Amino acid sequence: MKKKLSIISLILIFSVLVFITFAKFSNPICIDGVSISIKEDGKNDVVFHIYNKGLKSVTIEEFTLNNKNHPKGLALGISYDTQQLVQSGTNNPLIKFMKIDSELIEPRLTNQEMKEAIKRKEMTPIHYGIRVEYDEEPIESMTIKYQYFGFAVTKKYSLERWNLGTN
Repeated sequence: MKKKLSIISLILIFSVLVFITFAKFSNPICIDGVSISIKEDGKNDVVFHIYNKGLKSVTIEEFTLNNKNHPKGLALGISYDTQQLVQSGTNNPLIKFMKIDSELIEPRLTNQEMKEAIKRKEMTPIHYGIRVEYDEEPIESMTIKYQYFGFAVTKKYSLERWNLGTN
């Protein structure tokens, strides 16, 4: 009986460790593009197009650029019931910007699920983006701290391939 209990305990401990490792080392937040618009004051609004390839919703807690404090104009953008990507300056009422931690980032819908959601017109989140304002040095990296399966995870992304320099 003790041997059976020990084996069950070891299996349970191993399963918990595998789950924690999965949650900590998986990378559900993906960046698949960027859009830049120039505001009237000459500053740039940059929107990083993101999606959640994970199994569960993600809550962003912190966001930094180039290992510094929070950038100006930081906001989470969500497009509802539209195929339009999240962008600044479109005046599309179906694209809303809010505090970075105010909404969950749901797992990405399949193309069929997107089409059905857009037809239903129930304000279903379709696309996500993170908007920042910058007018300083080039953007080389971003760090996102988020909650995934109840664990705090911090990931750093290199942005050098997008060459996001100042004007």
